[in-house]
Amino acid sequence: MTELEPFSSQAGGPLDRVELVNSDGTSQIRGTELLLRYMWEDFKITGSYLFVDSSEPDGLGGIQDIALTPRHSAGMVAMWERHGEFRLGLEMYYTGEQRVEDSPYRLQSDSFLDVGLLGEITVGPASWFINAENILDVRQTREEPILLPARAPSGRWTTDIWSRNDGFIINGGVRLRF
Repeated sequence: MTELEPFSSQAGGPLDRVELVNSDGTSQIRGTELLLRYMWEDFKITGSYLFVDSSEPDGLGGIQDIALTPRHSAGMVAMWERHGEFRLGLEMYYTGEQRVEDSPYRLQSDSFLDVGLLGEITVGPASWFINAENILDVRQTREEPILLPARAPSGRWTTDIWSRNDGFIINGGVRLRF
């Protein structure tokens, strides 16, 4: 783990600079991933699961989970597609709880689900598409502010970002083949 420590001036006041310092001890990360794919006619489904066991020294002689590293995450993409005609897709991604550092609001993040849809139709040389992301409108800012009430000793003005913050997004367009 790398910590940010403020420099001090000769007069004892903090300066607007930081020093990067490596922590004593060893960080460990180990885990496993499972990936499955199923295809049947025009349908394809891909699923994944990731387990991560991560630890680092906590500075007090113990160990703690590495910040912003969820222990469990999973994803699924399902697609119905007829090549050259259309496709319709659904994607879902789960992110489990993760330790949050230096936040006055929480020690652990919430888990969240990110859902998206995709549709595309091809007519001649044109493919018209529409894409919707973050359909559930997940935003960390709905849970707590990102801006800290006061500047942290490390000089930061914001908390860690542990979730999406862009809200629901929809976009569309056309692709032309020449």
